[in-house]
Amino acid sequence: MKCSFGTPFVSVLIVALLCTIQITAISQDAVSIAILRQKSYYFGNTFKLNWHKASSFCRSLGLFLVSIRNQAQLDEVIENVKNSEFFRVEKTLQLWTSGNDLGEEHQFIWTSTGDRIVFDRWSVGEPNHVKLNDCTIEHCVVLQHYEPPLPGGANYSLDDRFCQNEYFFMCESLDG
Repeated sequence: MKCSFGTPFVSVLIVALLCTIQITAISQDAVSIAILRQKSYYFGNTFKLNWHKASSFCRSLGLFLVSIRNQAQLDEVIENVKNSEFFRVEKTLQLWTSGNDLGEEHQFIWTSTGDRIVFDRWSVGEPNHVKLNDCTIEHCVVLQHYEPPLPGGANYSLDDRFCQNEYFFMCESLDG
């Protein structure tokens, strides 16, 4: 007896795979995983964590805190935030990224990739390396935005912050 997998079987398999990819939430508390250009994102906008806990949370999902290495990646992050309707509830976005200078002061890198931060989206005067008792306390990078945008202000720009502050965060897969 010869077995054959004809066109109907292949069609069902393709549909099953496509349905598996269309995940819109991890749980009832999680807001969004979106598939954008073969990269998946999780926008943790229902609770805030410090940078270390946000990084650990992303890793527990098999993801990393988001890195924004160019305008196209920033556009994907902005699209994900807007699609979540975040600004219907909030007026200020403070979002942890994978950026920090914990390894070497003043040498900011994207920890998810190890790349140096060269995409110049820093807010005016940032990174400012705020000090307390002669010790720098701002080492972790947020993406910030205000709605409506402030004239000459922080419109999806980067800022260094104290890593223990609690903010929203975004995770990403490294594929795509």
